[in-house]
Amino acid sequence: GAALVDVGEAAQAALSAVFPSPLHEGKPHLLGFYAEQSMEAKRMRHLGDLLERELPGVKIVWLEAWENPLNEKLRATIDLRNQCGGVPYLFNRKTGKVLCGIVPYDKLRAWAQGLGGDARIYRDMSGGS
Repeated sequence: GAALVDVGEAAQAALSAVFPSPLHEGKPHLLGFYAEQSMEAKRMRHLGDLLERELPGVKIVWLEAWENPLNEKLRATIDLRNQCGGVPYLFNRKTGKVLCGIVPYDKLRAWAQGLGGDARIYRDMSGGS
């Protein structure tokens, strides 16, 4: 439904510690977790930059997760239910929806606008094409 997705008390507490302000206009609600050494995360950050240019008013706050243990703890806390397990990982605080891995630009846009559901791309580890 239209209700906010409950990400759990621990996640809410972690989010409040990082972003104590309530959700309203002008406050960051799109979070992206990345790592400088992750090519996948850098690709999603590039798509995020393109999105911010296309949609005025859209701002993704990027948090480096591999070099900053507090950011990784926040990512892992939010991710408890979704089981993404790493970066890139994007979380919309207003809708509770997440993006896991590299997702197509149209899915990123829909996520940022509060449309659509969770999206995740799993890597094929089988070695097949």
